[in-house]
Amino acid sequence: MKKALAIILAAILALAAVPAMAKTTPEMRARTELLDLTAATSPVSNAAEGWAFDPAGNGGDALLTLTNYGSASAHAAPILLPANSTVAVNGECYIDNAVVGADMDVLSGSMDGYLRVEGSGTLNLYANQYKGVCLNLPTGGSNENNEFLYIHDVTVNCYGMERTSNNASSLPACIYGNHAVEIKNAVIRTSMNGTGIKMAGYTPIGGVNEENTNELLIENSTVDIQNESANGLWNYARGIHAIFGRVRIVNSDVTINAGSNSIYSYLSLVIDSGNVYIRSTPASTAASAALVYCNYLAIGEGLESLYFTTTKFPLTKVINCKTAGASTLASNLTMQIGSFENGNFATDADESNNNLPALKIAGGDAPAAHTVNFYGFDGALISSVTVQNGGAATAPDAPQIVNNANGTYVFCGWDAELDNVTEDMDVHAEYTLLGDADQNETVNISDSLLAMRHALGVGLLDGKAFKAADIDFDGSIVVSDALAIMRFALGIVETLI
Repeated sequence: MKKALAIILAAILALAAVPAMAKTTPEMRARTELLDLTAATSPVSNAAEGWAFDPAGNGGDALLTLTNYGSASAHAAPILLPANSTVAVNGECYIDNAVVGADMDVLSGSMDGYLRVEGSGTLNLYANQYKGVCLNLPTGGSNENNEFLYIHDVTVNCYGMERTSNNASSLPACIYGNHAVEIKNAVIRTSMNGTGIKMAGYTPIGGVNEENTNELLIENSTVDIQNESANGLWNYARGIHAIFGRVRIVNSDVTINAGSNSIYSYLSLVIDSGNVYIRSTPASTAASAALVYCNYLAIGEGLESLYFTTTKFPLTKVINCKTAGASTLASNLTMQIGSFENGNFATDADESNNNLPALKIAGGDAPAAHTVNFYGFDGALISSVTVQNGGAATAPDAPQIVNNANGTYVFCGWDAELDNVTEDMDVHAEYTLLGDADQNETVNISDSLLAMRHALGVGLLDGKAFKAADIDFDGSIVVSDALAIMRFALGIVETLI
């Protein structure tokens, strides 16, 4: 009887636990079907999937709240929203257009209204299976000049589709806003895909101008656009693109690594303040496209640094300004690489067509120049050079071979990087004892064995060890180098050279 009662009690306890188990399991579930809220007329939610929607929850406009929607291991389905919607992001959210198996935008508003994305969380958006836009406010509505995309106080990571020879020209932007894009107090990261951030802009009858156009604004934000491609296809890889309108950067850190137009602005490109770093590596195949294209470029006094590098673009295409002589540079800024004269930016000619770096400007607070002292083998000063802040220092010739009581020493280089000098520096020549392959300041049989192993391809010496074992200074280590070290170690010869 006691045994039967025990079995019954255990069954009752198990049944009692079922509701609790059923309650916790759905919390881990990611939505696997499209979440289309464009026609919702009353509040609807799914706590298990991490979303809640109120068509009038934001002062009469739609409000979608995402709380850990999806997960890193199970991305949730794409979302479609009505016009004039706000998305509040809480926690880590993951959305992927692959789960619906269609050419679908990942998070999209509707035409004829704004889309606002805000909150303290992080949106991780994946459009890497098909060709949808990660964050989209589409083109085509009739609500003139009112389709604005706002991204405030939130982190958005966009992961695009890898470019191939078949899709390079058709991949869309990671972030697209029809009439205007406003990024404030946000962190934006994009990778792969066609363009990092794109805005169509408003095109009124009679054409756009600085007074009537829309703006792609980046303010108090960090933007990192990495449009590299594992396939090496840099065609159509763009950074920030304003088809009709202007681009303005205020107190923001902007990094762009793209293949053709790193920044394209139909009208002005204004950099009021902050840091902008634009590079194109490896070499772009789009040799005719400008690294920066705009009507004119205006750089304000709040700039901390601006640095353009490029590996292929023709000299005149690093910056292509439509209106010659209209660009401006604040008087407190220092032109470190390149030049600015009569309202035009230019870079120095390079016969190898390899303008790297192409343009560098430092903020007014940066020191104008620094002193770099070069010291030789015995610590004696060889020379001192003056270098503009952020510029490269040219090292003097150091003795390649130095003999003293301990042996023969070979020059290996300098102990500091010299291509970006931002402070006064003391730089020392580095030497290694010739024959000392194991870098212990003595030359013996073990050094010859290390050199022999390298010569036979069963070992590897690099850096100072390589320099030490290259007895004839021909840039290679062969059997004769190893034998020379052995003869010296055995006392057969008194010197290595």
